Amino acid sequence: MTRAAIMTLSTTLLTATMLAQGTPPTDPALSPTEVKIVNRKIAALHSAGDRKVAAKWSNAKKVAEVLCRPTATAYWKRKAPGTDRVFLGTSAPETLTLESDRRLTGSGQYRTTDGWTDFRFTCDLDPATGAVTAFHASPAASPAP
Repeated sequence: MTRAAIMTLSTTLLTATMLAQGTPPTDPALSPTEVKIVNRKIAALHSAGDRKVAAKWSNAKKVAEVLCRPTATAYWKRKAPGTDRVFLGTSAPETLTLESDRRLTGSGQYRTTDGWTDFRFTCDLDPATGAVTAFHASPAASPAP
C-alpha cells in the first residue's frame, strides 16, 4: 500500500469515527501555494459581499469553487455536450470532503438542456503548484423505485 493510500485511508477512518461520535471533522490546511491562489481569486471577486462570503468558506468549499470547479466544468462540457453550469457540493458540508491538500471528493451537479444530473467526483491537486492534476466523476446512482 502506498503512503498516499495509507494517508487517505487514515483520514477516511478518522472522519468516519468523528462523525459517529458527533464531532465535526477538521478542515485540512491548504498548502501555501494553494492559499495564495485561493486568496488571489477571492480578492478578484466583483463585489465586496461576495468576497466577504467567500472568505468564510471552509477550505473544502474554497478548493471546490476556486481550484476544482473550472476543471469540472471543462470535464462535463466534454462528457455531456451542452453543459452550461456545474456545482460542486451544496450548502450541506458533508457534500465536500477535503481529504488533504492533495484531494477533494464529493458530490455535485451539472446542467444540460435535459436538466440537472447528480454526480460523485474526485479532484486531485498538486500542493506545490495549486494545479488540478486529475478530475474523475461519474453520475450518481439513481435511487431505487
